[in-house]
Amino acid sequence: MKYLLPLGLVLGFGCANFAMRAEHTIAELDRLPGRSDPVRAACRDQSQGAVARLPIQLRPETGPRATEAAFGDCMDVMSVFVSVAMDGGDTTGDGLGAVRNGLAGLDSESLTDTCDEHYPAWQALWVQEGRLRSLDVNAIDDESIARYDFWMQRCRRVLRPVTAAAS
Repeated sequence: MKYLLPLGLVLGFGCANFAMRAEHTIAELDRLPGRSDPVRAACRDQSQGAVARLPIQLRPETGPRATEAAFGDCMDVMSVFVSVAMDGGDTTGDGLGAVRNGLAGLDSESLTDTCDEHYPAWQALWVQEGRLRSLDVNAIDDESIARYDFWMQRCRRVLRPVTAAAS
């Protein structure tokens, strides 16, 4: 029994990580008008700053991995935000502009609230918990708590630089 919780967390993160690769988000954004190019360019620019946040001793070893991880995180989070922000005739460029405008001037608490509001959209798009487990979506279990915390950390990490640049 004591091994079920760690196993559940490992499986939960494993399933969530599989659904969050950059190639999956690119493919999902390519289904939208305007395709993934605007979001991909914005995430490439943002991910270049990941190396600067590392201690100088670690930059040669972990710099490329940090850049790729930051790019994957950005694509995952921004694909959700852009998809939600788009209206009928919008392109992904319009959605990206709406996200940037909506994030301008947000403080830390408002940024956390924004990430929390987009969690169900992330679940529907990537985890698909809403479709697969529609009868017990309101049930709270350890796996969903770990998934929520994982989303919140990634979301805040990606949106902080966007908020700072938009202000």
